[in-house]
Amino acid sequence: MTEIQFKPDWAPVAPRTSPVSLKIVRSMDEECIPVVIAEDDPVSRRLVTAVIEAGGFRTVVTSDGNEAMTAFRAQEGACIAVIDWMMPGIDGAEICRRLRESGRHVYIIMVSARGTKTDTIEGMDYGADDYVVKPFDPNELLARVRGGLRIMKTQEALVQRVRALESTVAEVGLLKFQMPL
Repeated sequence: MTEIQFKPDWAPVAPRTSPVSLKIVRSMDEECIPVVIAEDDPVSRRLVTAVIEAGGFRTVVTSDGNEAMTAFRAQEGACIAVIDWMMPGIDGAEICRRLRESGRHVYIIMVSARGTKTDTIEGMDYGADDYVVKPFDPNELLARVRGGLRIMKTQEALVQRVRALESTVAEVGLLKFQMPL
């Protein structure tokens, strides 16, 4: 585990008296899965981006829902999304709905100032996999991104195992026809 000091050059969302210490657990595959960030507030966008990049992830940064959807369409494989709920154009809830309908392999973390339990439930019902309330702890956000990465890796491993099993079943089926009676 590597520890780095994160010292933003702007006022973070929540006032802090000391630099944020991010504990990083790096994986060989983290650089391969991009994190698409959709946040309309410039200060929040810079904070989220800095935290995630400090964690060793590659980011694709957008400032509204329309840009975010363009960024998702440009991604060829799986990705992680950190999206604000309230944005101009397409809001985070609509992004969640569209991504789920598309069948894309995206782990979605919705970040919002809407902090009631009802808001969390509603955000997850729209399709978010996780929900973080602003102002957030940078270590918590990074831990949730790493958790999303672990889930995506597990899902990919399951897909590969299912393909291997299907291949084995097909081979067994062929062998049945080749065996003498």
